[in-house]
Amino acid sequence: MNKRLLFCALLGSLTACQQDNDVQPNSSSLAAEVAGKYQTNFFLDPSCVAVPADKMPFAELRTESDSTVTLVYTRLYPNKDIRQIPNVVLSRQTEAIQLRVADSSIGTLQADRIFTDSGMEKQGKLLRISVQSNNPQNTLYFSGYK
Repeated sequence: MNKRLLFCALLGSLTACQQDNDVQPNSSSLAAEVAGKYQTNFFLDPSCVAVPADKMPFAELRTESDSTVTLVYTRLYPNKDIRQIPNVVLSRQTEAIQLRVADSSIGTLQADRIFTDSGMEKQGKLLRISVQSNNPQNTLYFSGYK
């Protein structure tokens, strides 16, 4: 009887110590998770090296629904230009959140190394946008962090 009780206690403690690798449901929406303003600097985007620090481009993701956002990209230098891309669909991938318009991927948001304005490296969420176009003026590249 004592051996059976000891075996049950041992079995119970072993199963209690196992890690739970199941994916837990996320209580917040993807849009709420990604919404906000993302800034860049010349460490993240070398094409901005000649842009004054107070005129760096930025992107904003605005919530439309639980899994849809509007991307608003603002360039301040040399001329102010604001582009909006509505109905950007979000989907969670293994290590990132993918941004899609129609059947095309236009970017990702994932944990990565980021560099602050002072050049300090830290871990953060990096938004990468790449919108291709036949017209070079409509092509959009952006890398930034919240």
